Amino acid sequence: MLDFKTPTLEDKNWITALTENSGQIGCDISFATTFLWRNKYDIRVCNHNDVLYKAYLKDGKVSGYTFPIGNKPPLEMLEVIMADAKERKIKPLIGMLNKTNAEILRHLYPDVFTFIEERDSADYIYSSENLALLPGKKFHAKRNHISKFMRNNEDYCYKALDESNFEDAYMVAHMWDLKNVGDKSELLAIREALDHFDELSLMGGVLYVNSRPVAMTIASPINSSVLDIHFEKAVGVDGAYAVINNEFAKSHTEYLQFNREEDLGLEGLRKSKLSYNPDKILMKYTAISK
Repeated sequence: MLDFKTPTLEDKNWITALTENSGQIGCDISFATTFLWRNKYDIRVCNHNDVLYKAYLKDGKVSGYTFPIGNKPPLEMLEVIMADAKERKIKPLIGMLNKTNAEILRHLYPDVFTFIEERDSADYIYSSENLALLPGKKFHAKRNHISKFMRNNEDYCYKALDESNFEDAYMVAHMWDLKNVGDKSELLAIREALDHFDELSLMGGVLYVNSRPVAMTIASPINSSVLDIHFEKAVGVDGAYAVINNEFAKSHTEYLQFNREEDLGLEGLRKSKLSYNPDKILMKYTAISK
């Protein structure tokens, strides 16, 4: 049976070494995502023979897995999951699958799984250059929105996120949370992100109007080419979301793509993400044993 444990900061090096070279760019493989949401989603990890196995718990028991990540044949890695599920006397469920991994699973285990498309969990992948430059007719409305913000808020500035303005970023997140009543899990994750900013290899920015913080963003690299945007919040000023998005993109053109994560099935969020003309919508699938 796999020895799953709650991820800690000490797990970052071995997990990142595997995920960075996996070729996968889903936000779920980011170590920062795994660590910051470990309590909300009861995430557990296991290093077994230099392979990353990840599980999700329900009522204290393993309820599902993700596709293993390592430098071994897929069948060899998946057989470990199948054996673990059998030993736990549960039907194997493998979630957060990208299309390639879903096809591998379908090929290796024909007629074993039913596959469900999880549109609400699909990641939005963008060209960093497009987000920075907003070129051509398809970004005309975005450019106008940013221009209007600049006309209405001449005394604005953007600053990279560091220890000097962590509390400004948290203030924005806290104000957003007050207007969007939830279970506080995201606010807690943002607090933890700021508290472990360097350990998690995070980066970000804060947007100010009249010296008042009005927007923030926090991200981390999935690999040397792809940046994952974990959090983006804005309050009180029209156009602040568009500006923080654009300013952060202009500051990090060393990455080719930005993963701006999923829309959770929220109509307004989906409309917003689509309005930035994603290069790809990275579909996710769940495989459920028949």
